Amino acid sequence: MAGGWPSILSDEIVRPCALMDLACIRRNLAINSACNPNVVGSVPAQYTVQLLRSYAPYFNSTYEDNNLIIRNHNRCRVSAFIFNLSRQSAVLTLDCPQLEFESNRTVIQHASYQEDKYYSYRYKGTYPLVRLTTYLRYNNGLNLCTTFTFADVAALPTFVITPNDLKTERYLSRDLGELNIFERETFFWRSALLARYFINLVLCNFGCNY
Repeated sequence: MAGGWPSILSDEIVRPCALMDLACIRRNLAINSACNPNVVGSVPAQYTVQLLRSYAPYFNSTYEDNNLIIRNHNRCRVSAFIFNLSRQSAVLTLDCPQLEFESNRTVIQHASYQEDKYYSYRYKGTYPLVRLTTYLRYNNGLNLCTTFTFADVAALPTFVITPNDLKTERYLSRDLGELNIFERETFFWRSALLARYFINLVLCNFGCNY
């Protein structure tokens, strides 16, 4: 049925719960894995991560977000919860609107035969929609903590950036036409934190170390 109500899509593909029925989703995860259904039930509207490091191979750079403030993570909603019986797997997708990140960011640029170059700026980015999809498999007990989460940056963010020195200001003045590539690469490293933190607090606690 439309609207996310429980349905059988085929003999193998099953949607066991209405998407708004978190208690049903919680029960299904707990029955099919070792997660603890006794959860807090919510994510803080704002919290801080001491250090989040991302690597962007396309740009030969490392990004360190220091004292990273994450806002609006509590607004994420389950947009898909599906079991594939023939493949013995499950798909869990979260839609996260208006995610906001703010930090003191250090950019470390690498090059052959050269010392690393360091840049520093204050960064605040608001993302209209980030979609997090986790593919859980029965052969590892639907273990969220060892499972990859794909992040789809469905719309590019708006930025407020304040360079901390003249060198960084000159570095940041370059063309931002490859921003889409950059966002895909950095969210490769953010996706696990975002998915695991929300799922462990709201749906079922897998005991992940973020």
